[in-house]
Amino acid sequence: MKPLGTVDTSFLLAESRKMPMHTGGLLLFSYPKGAREDWLHQTLSDVNDPEAVQPPFNQKLAWPLSRLGLPHWVTDHDLDLDYHVRHSAVAKPGRYREMFALVSRLHSTRLHRDRPLWEAHIIEGVEDNRFALYMKVHHSVIDGVGAMRLLRSFMSADPNERDMPALWNTPRADRDNGSGAVPESRGAMASTSGAMGGVARYVGGMTRGDGMVGPFQTPQTMLNMRVSGSRRFVAQSWSLTRIKTVAKALDATVNDIVLAMSGGALRRYLIDHSALPDQPLTAMTPVSFRPADADAEGNAFSVVFTTLATNVGGAIERLRAIQQSMGKAKGLMKSMNTADIPVFTTVVALPVLVPHLIRLAGRTRPSFNVTVSNVPGPREQLYWNGAPLEGMYPLSIVTHGQALNITVTSVADSLDFGIIACRRSVPSAQRLIDHLEAALVDLEACIK
Repeated sequence: MKPLGTVDTSFLLAESRKMPMHTGGLLLFSYPKGAREDWLHQTLSDVNDPEAVQPPFNQKLAWPLSRLGLPHWVTDHDLDLDYHVRHSAVAKPGRYREMFALVSRLHSTRLHRDRPLWEAHIIEGVEDNRFALYMKVHHSVIDGVGAMRLLRSFMSADPNERDMPALWNTPRADRDNGSGAVPESRGAMASTSGAMGGVARYVGGMTRGDGMVGPFQTPQTMLNMRVSGSRRFVAQSWSLTRIKTVAKALDATVNDIVLAMSGGALRRYLIDHSALPDQPLTAMTPVSFRPADADAEGNAFSVVFTTLATNVGGAIERLRAIQQSMGKAKGLMKSMNTADIPVFTTVVALPVLVPHLIRLAGRTRPSFNVTVSNVPGPREQLYWNGAPLEGMYPLSIVTHGQALNITVTSVADSLDFGIIACRRSVPSAQRLIDHLEAALVDLEACIK
């Protein structure tokens, strides 16, 4: 039996009906050229073998009392693949609006605790001769970077490759780099003094007010109420070349531009609702410390907090404030050994986790306002059995106190934004797509 880590277990303990703790992804494909009408059905039939399902998709939870009730992963020897892999279709003409509405409903329901914690939904009838795969996996199973590795593993850069397995059938050997080497950072011993030193520097930076942002240094907004069980998912793609051009001209990173776009969009959205606070919004941004040759399963990330400078009207001034804040956070993370980061993360994440565990989240001052996560994806055009990947839209978690989550990933020359929100707390969430474009145009106007 493989035990769950502290962070993994916390996602299980915090979960409720109104707060499912799974992440997901919507992969949009075009049919291969010349594909027959039954191509998708036949291709999926070829991978419909429960015995071929690979970890972590054949693992389920066990709570052995001999282990003090702490959960472990065990192999499910009676896996029902027809339960986990389901088929849906959108009504004609199958616009993205209908597809997003379907995915919103699918993302709202919890995963069954007595089965492996994942579902895959094949969606047919999408306009322009396309189909989609929506997949959700519990956050206790995997984090964003690990999920991206899994998604990359079952696709190919060769449009002519065939007889490829489904994601849940992809062997572990195909996911790893095959080196068998243990990275130096994984072999390093965790030092409590090193982690606590990082915490001390973190607190000191917040006290000095030099740009370091921490939990609870944030206003109460309409985004930080209790959430309902309903979700609203919207997504859009931007040219990565366009984003990189802006980043280079403004001496910024792609992640800086993503954060600046998010800050500008949220400023416009809150103004529209007469709800913009004087104090700037704070974003929590996950930062991966997963070694390149580590297994994809489990969670290996820390978190940093950054201002979104929503109180600043100028786009370039907002960008510089975000860069200063993120620079301080990145400098702190780089000052610690990789093995110390999990200890540091446990300490700084307590103010975020405890309100959820004692069911006070959304009733007290928020520890942050919104999550903005950027997960790098594959740089090349990918295919599954000849079907080209047209978009990869991430879906993350909405919680009490944080009713909006913005997650971004890149595929080839596309930067794909996935926005998930509580339908009740964040009305008209689709307007954020227009606001993101407006924020990018504002940044482009700053280029001399």
